[in-house]
Amino acid sequence: MSSQVNGRPPGPGGTVKDREIATEQRYVDTAYARLEEMRADAQAMIREGYRQSLAGTKSSLVDRDAMVHQAALRVQALDVADDGLVFGRLDLASREIRYIGRVGVRTSEHDSLVIDWRAPAAEDFYRATPEDPRGVVRRRVLHSRGHTVVDLEDDLLDPEASDGMTVVGDGAFLASLARTREGAMRDIVATIQREQDEVIRAPADGTVLVRGAPGTGKTAVALHRVAYLLFRHRRRFGSRGVLVVGPNRRFTAYIERVLPSLGEGSATLRSLGDLVDGATATVHDTPRLARAKGAETMVTVLRRAVADHAPGAPDELRVVFKGVVVALDRARLDRIRNEVHRRSRGSVNAARGRAAEMLLDALWHRFGEVGGPEAAEAEEGAEAGLWNAILAADGLASLDDEPARGHGGGNGDPKRAQFDARVREQRAFTDFLVAWWPIRRPLDVLRSLGEPARLRRAAGRDVDRADVDPLAASWAGDAPLSYQDVALLDEIDALLGSPPRPSRRRRAPSDDDPFVVDGVNILTGEEVVDETWEPEMQELTTSIERLERSRRVDDGVVEERPEYAHLVVDEAQDLSPMQWRMLGRRGRQASWTIVEDPAQSAWEDLAAARRAMEAALGGERPSSRSRRRGRKAPPPRARHEYELTTNYRNSTEIAAVSARVLARALPDAKPARAVRASGIEPVVRVVPESGLGSAARAAVEELLGQVEGTIGLIVPLSLEESGGQASLFDGPATAWDAADRDRLGAGLPERVQVLDVLEAKGLEFDAAVIVAPETVAAQSPRGLRVLYVAVSRATQRLTVLTADPQWRDALITG
Repeated sequence: MSSQVNGRPPGPGGTVKDREIATEQRYVDTAYARLEEMRADAQAMIREGYRQSLAGTKSSLVDRDAMVHQAALRVQALDVADDGLVFGRLDLASREIRYIGRVGVRTSEHDSLVIDWRAPAAEDFYRATPEDPRGVVRRRVLHSRGHTVVDLEDDLLDPEASDGMTVVGDGAFLASLARTREGAMRDIVATIQREQDEVIRAPADGTVLVRGAPGTGKTAVALHRVAYLLFRHRRRFGSRGVLVVGPNRRFTAYIERVLPSLGEGSATLRSLGDLVDGATATVHDTPRLARAKGAETMVTVLRRAVADHAPGAPDELRVVFKGVVVALDRARLDRIRNEVHRRSRGSVNAARGRAAEMLLDALWHRFGEVGGPEAAEAEEGAEAGLWNAILAADGLASLDDEPARGHGGGNGDPKRAQFDARVREQRAFTDFLVAWWPIRRPLDVLRSLGEPARLRRAAGRDVDRADVDPLAASWAGDAPLSYQDVALLDEIDALLGSPPRPSRRRRAPSDDDPFVVDGVNILTGEEVVDETWEPEMQELTTSIERLERSRRVDDGVVEERPEYAHLVVDEAQDLSPMQWRMLGRRGRQASWTIVEDPAQSAWEDLAAARRAMEAALGGERPSSRSRRRGRKAPPPRARHEYELTTNYRNSTEIAAVSARVLARALPDAKPARAVRASGIEPVVRVVPESGLGSAARAAVEELLGQVEGTIGLIVPLSLEESGGQASLFDGPATAWDAADRDRLGAGLPERVQVLDVLEAKGLEFDAAVIVAPETVAAQSPRGLRVLYVAVSRATQRLTVLTADPQWRDALITG
C-alpha cells in the first residue's frame, strides 16, 4: 500500500515531501544541464550557417538561410522551455518512469530524459483517471520557480499497484484552481484534464467544434491544441500558418503569452477589430447598429456602394476628333460603369483598362450618332484637295496614291484605330479616366457612405430607413471604426480587389509614353518599371518571413490577403454573418477549431450567423453564389464536436449566481458543474442610482485588501442612447462615456481593470465588481446573456452593485 503524507516529519532529514522534492530536483538539474548542451549545439549551428555563406555562391546563401532559420527556431523553443522545463512524472505499472515537460530532451546517446507534452508518449499524463488508469500508478505534478522545484502534488490512480509508493499532497488540479491570477492567461499544460485533452489531440482534419459554459477552459484548450498541431504536423501547419482570432484586443493581449510559453511563437494572433491591415476598431456599435452592419444584406449594399458614382467623379466626358465634339452624359456613363462592374466583380481596381476600352467604344458609337464620320470625311476631303493641289503644282503624286497607313487596332478598321489613338492622346480623356475610375481604398468607400443620400441609394430596400441616418453618422468624417466596420472593410476589399501590380516586362521608356504620368500608367493603373531593370540575386525568404511581412501594415509591399492552414475562432457565438465572411476568406482550404457557448451569444439572429459559419467552414467563397444551377456543392468536411461540462474557474458560490442569471436568460440551459467551494458568498448591494460610481470604487478598494491578484470592474456599455442606462455618478441619468470610465479607474492600481461587459468576454479575475446589472440586461435583446458572461468572470470573490432591489433578490435567491 502507498503512504499518504501531507508534510508530517517522519524523522531526521525533514519531511517526506522535502525528500521527494530533493529527489526530483536532482533529476531536473540533469535535464537542465542537457538542455544547456542542446542550446549550445543550436547556437553552433547558427555560426556554422553564417560561416558557409562566406563561399559567396547563391547556393551557400540558400544553405545559410535555411540552416540559420531552423537553428533559430530551435533556440527559441529551448529558451522558452527554460522556465519550468519539467512539470510532470508518470510512474507506470511496468516500473517505467516518464518525465513530462515543455520540450523533449534526450541524452547525447538519444535516451529520453524529458518527453514533450504533445508527444503520444505523454498522452497518459492527461488521459489517465482512477476509473481508467491506462497503466499509470502515480501521476506527479512538479511546481517550479525557475530551475528550482518548490512543490509537488501526487494523484494515486491505481492504489492496488502502488506497492508502498509515496503519495504527497491533495491533488495538483484542485490546488491550481485557487491560484492567484496575474493579469494574463497562463498555460495549463501541467493540469490539462481528460475531457480537455481529448479536444487538444482531436484529429487535425476538418473542424473541431468546442462548446462549453464559462470557466470550462475552452480558450486554454484551443490554444494548447494549436501548440499540439504545430508539434505533430509542423510541415502542414507551419508553412501556411495558424490564425487565432479573439473578440477584442483586450482579449488577445490577455492570451498572447500562452503560445510562446509553450514554445510556439509562429501563430498569428488577431482580434476581430484588427484582422484587416490598416484598420483598427476602437468602439462597439449600439445593438441596433451592430445588427444592421452585421447582417448579410450588407453585401448587396456594399456592392451598390462600390458600383456607385465615385465621390468627385465628373458627370460628363467631352473629347474632340477632327473638329467634332463627342460627349457622353451622366446616364451613358452610368450604364458603362455598371457594365464594367458586372464584368469585373472582385477586380474593380484592376479594371481601369477595361473601363477605358468601353469608354472608347461608347465615344465611337456616339461619334457615329452625331454624324461625325460624314463631317470628318468632308473635312478630310477638303484638306486632301488642298494638299493635292499643292503637290500637283510641284509635280508630285496626290495623297490618294500613297500607301494606306494606320491599319491595325479598332477591330481592323483604320478609321476606328485612328479615332482611338487620337482620343487616348487627349488630356481631357486621360484626366477624366483617372477621376471617373479612381483606384479606391476600402476605407474611402465606407467613408463615402457617411453621406446619407449616397447611403440611401446603396441601401435600397435592404436597410431599414430608420437606420440610414445613424449608419451614415457612424461612417462620416473621422468617426472611429467599430468592430463590425472592420468586417465591412474586408468585404469592400474583396469587391475592389488589389490595385494593379507593377509589371516587370521590358517596355519603351516611360518618358516617351503619353499615358505614363509620374511612373503610373493612367489607363491601367500599373506602376511602370524602368526598362533598365535587370533581374538580380535576392536573399532567400522563408515562409515565416513572408508571414511576418503579412502582419505588418503599410510596408509598401502589395500582398494578397493571407490564407491560413488552420483557424482558431474564440467566442464564436458572437460573430455576425459579415464577420464569418471575413474569416471565411482566410481559411478556404483550412481546418478549423471553433470555440463557442450559445448561451453567451450577444448576436441576435443566430440562424443567419449559423448559415454564415457553415459557409465559412465549408470553404465556400463568400463573394460567390455557390448554389448556382448546375454547380455541385462541395463535399462536407469532417467535423468533431466536443462539450466541456466542468467549470474550473468559478467557486460553487459564484457559479450559483451565474446559474440564476442563466435561468432567466435561457430557462432550459444547463450550467457547467463547478468543482471547488471557497466558503465565500458573493456580495449583492443595493445603492442609489446616482451613487453607483462611488460605491464601485469603494467595493474595489475593499477587494484590494482581500485578494492579491487581478480585479475586474465591469460596467454597462457606453451608449449614445441611454436606453434606461443608469448614471454612474451624481447627476442626471444620462448615458455615460469613456471619460466616466476613466474617472472610475483614476488612482487605482494596475491590477484593477475597468472595462465594459463586452470587453470582459473571455477574461477572468480573482475578484469582480459588476455595476448596474439591470442596465446591462436592458441594453439589448441579448442583455441577460451578456450579464451571464459578466457575473462568471471571478474566481474568488464577486460583488454586484444594483439600484434595483428586485435584482438583489434575483441574484441571491433566484
